[in-house]
Amino acid sequence: MREAIGGTWLFQIVIVFILLFTGYMCLSINHSKAYNVKSEILEIIERYNGIDLNSDISSENMALLEIVSNMQMNSYRTTGKCPADLRDADNNIVGHYVGYNREGRFDQTNPTLCIAKVDVGSVENTNQVVQELPSMSYYRIAVFYQLDLPIFQELFLFSLKGDTKILSISR
Repeated sequence: MREAIGGTWLFQIVIVFILLFTGYMCLSINHSKAYNVKSEILEIIERYNGIDLNSDISSENMALLEIVSNMQMNSYRTTGKCPADLRDADNNIVGHYVGYNREGRFDQTNPTLCIAKVDVGSVENTNQVVQELPSMSYYRIAVFYQLDLPIFQELFLFSLKGDTKILSISR
């Protein structure tokens, strides 16, 4: 009888370690996929020198078209909730996240991708903005990944954020 109880404990310990190992593998694979998608999206936004956040997918918004095709090609499907507004040191709002679903449509409730445009600032000369300097801004994106075990489904949701370099847009 003692050997049967000891075997049961050993079996339970083995099951727990298998679940822990599976969870670690799932988390690392999902993080790797989200990191690759984030890097490719940042590269696309930099290549097109920005993205129009006022429109969803259309033939004029080439950057968003390429981002959507990239997400579909990589079979990226994880959704989350957009982070709070971006604030500066004085607690002023400097950027607002716009959520997009996998098809490139606006979706603030369950987005696949969140993008915020942050204006770097302008040089002021006696309360007038100097018109010779270009408008400079950068984009911050957030993508999501999760700890997803086969039996328990989604346990934890994480976001991965990244920034583009500062882009100058001629006026």
